[in-house]
Amino acid sequence: MVTAPPIVLPIGHYLGAVHPGDGRPPSYHVVRAGWEPYRLADETELDVWGIAHGLPDELTLRGAWTRAAVLAAAAQAGHADVEPVLDSLLDRGLAVEVRPGTEQAREFARHHRIQPLLLGLGRAPGEELDGIGVPGLVLALRATPRVLEVWEWAHLWPDLWSACEGLAEAARDTGRTEPSDADPDQVLTFVLGAVQTLIAHGAAYLDHRPRPEARS
Repeated sequence: MVTAPPIVLPIGHYLGAVHPGDGRPPSYHVVRAGWEPYRLADETELDVWGIAHGLPDELTLRGAWTRAAVLAAAAQAGHADVEPVLDSLLDRGLAVEVRPGTEQAREFARHHRIQPLLLGLGRAPGEELDGIGVPGLVLALRATPRVLEVWEWAHLWPDLWSACEGLAEAARDTGRTEPSDADPDQVLTFVLGAVQTLIAHGAAYLDHRPRPEARS
């Protein structure tokens, strides 16, 4: 059976550059994942991590953001031979490759959660979709109802798998019995695509599942 290639998802929340002062370039950049700050040593690492978020126009054309898509976009941005950089991000847990519809996808979902960014803009007159962005400043995207549902509700569960189970249960409770709505594994496949869309538009980020013992 031929399966789709794994998709690439970035992990963590960008906290900004650390400058040495005197107008010099940044010493490094900081990404927080869980309780840990991680350093991105240079602009190439930052750019590849950023490209791993997906480019909205390219996502529309490709339908999924894969290793090949990341490397092609990096090359187009002037970064050649960055596969070792991407592999380093994967090794450090700042990016993941997830193959939807597999046990590996479920395992990923059990250990990560989505965190929403930006604000809901509602539905403008004449529009059929709800907006997400910054009121009066930025419209990041117009989300379909199911993508908006992921953005609105999935962060209320401790991890993505729990969110998929909860969303599937809510669908069954409201009479939606199609497997794509009511089966947690199929919901997860949809959620992974929704997460990729939200991340590419800056409307969410992925984080580690909380581990309270990590602070003790």
